[in-house]
Amino acid sequence: MKLIKDLGLKIGGATLAAGAWASVALAQSQVRDIPALYPQSGDSISDTIYSLINILLAIVGILAVVYLVYGGVLYITAGGDAEKAGKGRIAITNAIIGIVIVLAALIIYNGVIGSFRGGQLT
Repeated sequence: MKLIKDLGLKIGGATLAAGAWASVALAQSQVRDIPALYPQSGDSISDTIYSLINILLAIVGILAVVYLVYGGVLYITAGGDAEKAGKGRIAITNAIIGIVIVLAALIIYNGVIGSFRGGQLT
């Protein structure tokens, strides 16, 4: 069990380090260059709402992935405790269902909005 925890900590540390390094590399871009985060002056209210909904769905998707990782950690560290393993399995199942729902909502929303915009998916 200690081996699994050590391996998980090493993988997690490497992931955090890679993410921090990537954020430094991306620090050169300006916030005003990202239209989803900073609407341009010519954008309509519908463009702003479209961007906000996409950002909201992305945040919910990230939270679902974090919950999936939490459920996996619960399941792995159960150590033979059936109740803790059950909680981990339920968390994993719920997180996967959440991820599928968020992806489906994102696909449907972008498809519907794209059809209103004349077939241009952004």
